Parts: sequence; structure tokens; C-alpha cells
Amino acid sequence: MELTQAGATLYGYATEILELHRVAERAVSDLVELVTGKLTIGASFTVGEYVLPRLLAAFTRRYPEVKFTVTIGNTEFVHEHARDSSIDIGLVEGLVEDPQLKVTKFLDDELILIVSKNHSLADTISIDPEEISIKFKSIPFLSREEGSGTRLAVEKALQRLNYHPEHIITLGSTQAIKEAVEANLGVTMLSKWTLRKELKLGSIKPIRCCDPITRGFYLLQHKEKFQSRATAEFVKLILQRDLAAVLTKLI
Repeated sequence: MELTQAGATLYGYATEILELHRVAERAVSDLVELVTGKLTIGASFTVGEYVLPRLLAAFTRRYPEVKFTVTIGNTEFVHEHARDSSIDIGLVEGLVEDPQLKVTKFLDDELILIVSKNHSLADTISIDPEEISIKFKSIPFLSREEGSGTRLAVEKALQRLNYHPEHIITLGSTQAIKEAVEANLGVTMLSKWTLRKELKLGSIKPIRCCDPITRGFYLLQHKEKFQSRATAEFVKLILQRDLAAVLTKLI
């Protein structure tokens, strides 16, 4: 079965009608000062799995009538969905440059070099950058996949340290990398927001290798997409100055 030309034309108009209905519903809700409706969020893995749940918990306590739909993928995936307006907002790790989007940093992050508690360097508090290539030369380095914001940030950090691992193992999630480090399969660098439980339990050990290696987490919004009251309030929440302190209290 194939859609006729008339059907294709009707489909286009029907899609616009449904979108206008959704926008009108949101606009009316805003006029009566009700923060309700649906909020569609796209988030990269690090933000979506380790930061966003706490943001949603804080937001839901204020606005329990808002319903969420969350889609998680790598930074490239979220960027594409923000650009085609299929999500209300995107939250990603690493700066995105796109003239169609408004990009705003909402949180600072730090990348930390970690090893297993059973690693020979586990008791090392810090290491000089020039020693990294020597002491970690034969040790596999665990990395995220192409398109990941964490991978891009780590690659830049390794260049800064002049560290070029001979053996790189690519894994598709932060959790898989942490499990591999705990099993002493290799070493890696990950966001401080992803490591709180493992550091507390002592299953992995951080090694200071230079001045803090930082990056930002960014909010993506399409410049022409209608912003509902729910979206506006969520954006207001994550752009507050003391967000890091709020998240720390929620941990």
C-alpha cells in the first residue's frame, strides 16, 4: 500500500493542525497560570543518567502536574533532535555550535582520571603529566563511542596531557566503562558527576594528573520553537546560580 498524492497533502496539513492544537493548549494553560502539560527532554548519557533525574525530582516537587518524556542518547543524537524541534529542550555535555539553537551553559563539570582499587597505582594521589605516558603506556584506555560529548572532551584532555594510549577499548556507556575500570581492565577519565557512588565505596581511585580539567554541560533550545510555561519554569530551574549546590544536596 502506498500513500496517494492527496493523502500526502492531507498528512502535511494534519500534522500542522495537531501541532497548532498542542501549542494552543499550552498557551491557554499559561494564561490561567497553570504549570501543566508535557515537557519533552533530550539528554546526553552523562547528563541524562546522573544529573537529570535529580533535576526532575526537584522540579516535580514544585510542579507535580507536569508530565515528562525523556529521550537519552549521545550528544550528537540530542543535537539533531533539538535542531528538528522534536524535543522541547536538550541537555548535553560539551559545547554545540548551531545557528538554529540557543546554547547556554548550566553546569560545570570536571573530568577525573580513575583506576581500579586493585591497580598498582591505586594509592597514588597525584602524578606529573609527563609521567602519564610512561606509567600508563601498556594499560588499555577505556573510551566512549564516536559522537559522545565525553569522548570529545577526553580526547582534548589527553592531547593537553600529551598522552596517546597505545590500546583504546571503546564502550557504549559510562556504566560499562566504570564496571571495566573496577575489574581492572584499564584506566579512563570520566565526569565527577558519574563517580560519586564508586568513589564513596572506594571501588575506584582518582589520580590527580594536572590542574582540574573542566568542561560545561549545556542547554539547547530551538530559537523558533514555542516555549510553554512548563518549559520556561524548567529552564529557570536549571539556570539558577546555585544549581551545583542544589544537586549536591540531592545526592
